[in-house]
Amino acid sequence: MTFDERIALMKLFDLHCDTITVLEEQGKQLFANDLQVSLERAADYDAFAQIFAVFIPDTLRGQAAVAYFDRVHAFYEKQMQKNSDLIFSYFDSKDTKMKAILSVEGGAAAAGTIEGLRHLSDCDVRLMTLTWNAQNEIASGCWAEPDTGLTAFGINALREMERLSMVADVSHLSKRGFWDVAEHAKKPFVASHSNCDLTENEYGRRRNLDDAQIRCLVERGGLMGINLCPDFLGDKGDASFDAVYRHISHALDTGAEHILAMGCDLDGCDPLPELAAVEKLRDIYEYLLSKNMNEALCERIFYGNADKFFGSLA
Repeated sequence: MTFDERIALMKLFDLHCDTITVLEEQGKQLFANDLQVSLERAADYDAFAQIFAVFIPDTLRGQAAVAYFDRVHAFYEKQMQKNSDLIFSYFDSKDTKMKAILSVEGGAAAAGTIEGLRHLSDCDVRLMTLTWNAQNEIASGCWAEPDTGLTAFGINALREMERLSMVADVSHLSKRGFWDVAEHAKKPFVASHSNCDLTENEYGRRRNLDDAQIRCLVERGGLMGINLCPDFLGDKGDASFDAVYRHISHALDTGAEHILAMGCDLDGCDPLPELAAVEKLRDIYEYLLSKNMNEALCERIFYGNADKFFGSLA
């Protein structure tokens, strides 16, 4: 098989995009659009699985956050129905090469109640990023001051999420919050879109994972998704292919071979133009192969590790 033929057979499983939220806001369609992710362009992959996040702004709390989630969720359901000849829920038994999982980015969508978590579960949310950047009813986000970690409700919420088979996502969570989750979680948890602590800018330092956190995810059998946000990749414009390679290599050196994935944050951030579209992830895959990264390892990073993790939940 030639190099080009191997690239053509690439599979992609992405742990995080904000596409469905932006589409709803802008009145656009999932199949064809001018955003960073569309089904039309993703269909070129041999297999494609996408976790679509309903992003909850930090300005929304309580019933306002619930209403916002419900609106975007209704839009997501309509888009799934409209494209039912192409894409199904990842947990559906139908054999299709395009699959979707619904997530929430910001636990405020539960409005600080166990009933709110059950409502999210009833809407087929299978992963929830516990916070965005600020404090909410569950925990402190990475910019919250002071950092008080998980709240008492947050500990109960984590237990209920595990009962509901809703995966806890620690991206955006504060450092103390991360270690509180590690203390209280009985099941594996993930960092869906967080890089390694290799940057000097403040936003990157707050959002990226240090080596101890990466090793914890490895020990707990979680997942870590590489984010394409420039601030998380590098400093002063150093955020292209080599920066992605540097973060992947560092995570691998820290033992993350079997938990590393892609969590690109498309339509939630502004990657450099050469990275800023779902079809361009193929170029990252090709770049890694050109750096003599093992093909079987690349397949695990871009698809296999995430597929194994979520397949265990099916």
